[in-house]
Amino acid sequence: MQDEVASTRSTKSPELLRQARERHNLSGLDDNQWDEFLLIYKGGVDDSLAGYVAWADKHIAELNGKPLQPGDPNTTFIADDVDIGTLSLSTIAAEMTRLEALFSADKVVRDQYAALTKRIGQENANLKASEAKLTDAQSAADRKKGLQSERDEAYRRIFDAIINEQAALAELYAPLMVRLAASSGTLRKLGFYVRRIVDTSQWSAFAEENLLDLRKAGPFNGRGSLTYLAEQWLKPAWENGTAVEIQEAMINFISTYLGDILAHAPYAPKQQAEYKAWLKQFAHWLFGTDHISVRYEIVYDRTDIRKLSPGTRGIVLLLLYLALDEADDRPLIIDQPEENLDPKSVNDELVPLFIAAKAKRQVIMVTHNANLVINTNADQVIIAEVGPHLEGELPPITYRAGGLENASIRKVVCDILEGGESAFQERARRLRVRLER
Repeated sequence: MQDEVASTRSTKSPELLRQARERHNLSGLDDNQWDEFLLIYKGGVDDSLAGYVAWADKHIAELNGKPLQPGDPNTTFIADDVDIGTLSLSTIAAEMTRLEALFSADKVVRDQYAALTKRIGQENANLKASEAKLTDAQSAADRKKGLQSERDEAYRRIFDAIINEQAALAELYAPLMVRLAASSGTLRKLGFYVRRIVDTSQWSAFAEENLLDLRKAGPFNGRGSLTYLAEQWLKPAWENGTAVEIQEAMINFISTYLGDILAHAPYAPKQQAEYKAWLKQFAHWLFGTDHISVRYEIVYDRTDIRKLSPGTRGIVLLLLYLALDEADDRPLIIDQPEENLDPKSVNDELVPLFIAAKAKRQVIMVTHNANLVINTNADQVIIAEVGPHLEGELPPITYRAGGLENASIRKVVCDILEGGESAFQERARRLRVRLER
C-alpha cells in the first residue's frame, strides 16, 4: 500500500491532471490555478501505514521468538506432548533444521530413487510410442492399398455419373433422332449425337506447367510428351469407355508411369514439406475431371454444323426448327428464310415444310422468293410499297393484300419477285419457249 500511495502521488494524480488540462485547454486557467486541481489523499495515510507496518513487524517478531542455536542432532527441541500452537516459529524452524540434518542421507537416496523412477517412466512411454509407430508402419502397406482402392472406386463413380448424364441426354433426344432418321432430303442427313468431349491438352498442359520438371530425363521430358502418352493410354477410354474401363485405364497408366512421374517432381523426397504438398496437388490433378464434359452436337452429312457454310447452316437450322416445332400451333413469323439459299434448295426443302406447317398454324413470312409465295400456295399476299421520301418527313408506306387468284396481286408478285413480264419474255426468247397469254 505504501508503494501504491507513492505511485498515485508521483504518477497517477499528475497524469489525471494533465488529461484534464488537455480536455479543457481553452479554460484560461494558469499553472497555479491548475495545481489546485491535483488529487491528494484526504488524511495522513503515511502515518497510518507506518504505524501499521510497525505493529506488523512487532507481531511477527513475537511469533518468531528468539532464534535457537543448533545443538545435538539427536536432542529434540520439542517435547512429544507439547501443543505446537504454543511454540514460536524459531523453535519449529530449529526442529525442522535438526530433522533435515538427521535425515540428509535418506533424502539423497530418495532423490536418486525419484530420478530413476521418472527415467523409467519416460523410457516406458518412449517404448510404447515406438511400439505404436511400429504397429502403424507394419499396417501401412495394407492401409495404402485400401485407400488406393477407395480412390479408384471414387474415380469410377465419378464417371458413372458422367455416363449417366450422357445417357439421360441421349434418351431425352432419342425421339428427335428417330424423327430425323425417318425424314427425307436434307433432314435425313442430319444427325444428333451426345458425346463426351475430352480436352487432353488442357489436362496435360496444367501438369507440364505446374507439376513436372520437364528438363529431367524420362518419358515426360519436354513439352507435349505427357499429352502424347495420355492420348494413347487414357483418351480412348475417357471418350468412349465405360466407368470400369476408364478406371482400369487409369490404374494401368499409374502402374506403368508413376515412378517416372515422381522422378520428374520439382522437389526431392527429402524436402518433406514441399514434396508432400506437391504429392497432394499431383493427386488432385491426376484424378481431376475438369477436362471432360458432356456435349450434344448436330451434324449434317457427318460434318459439325458449326463448320458448314452460312447458307447450308441456315437451311439446316431452319429445317431442324420446323421439324422440332411440328406440334406447335402458335403463329410462326419468319423473316426472309431464303437468305443464303439457292432456289432449288428453297423449292425442294423449305416449300414442303411450310406447306405442312400452314396446315396447323398461321405462317407469316417476309420474302422475296417466288417459290415461297407461289409454290406454298399462300392464302394471302401483302405487298408493301414505299412512297417518295419528302424532306423532313418519313416516307409513306402503303399495303395491298389479296390472294394469288387476284390478277393484280399476281402481276405485282410477278413484277417484284420475277422481274415482270418483260423478264419472262426475255427468258422465253433465250430458252426458245413460246409463252401463251
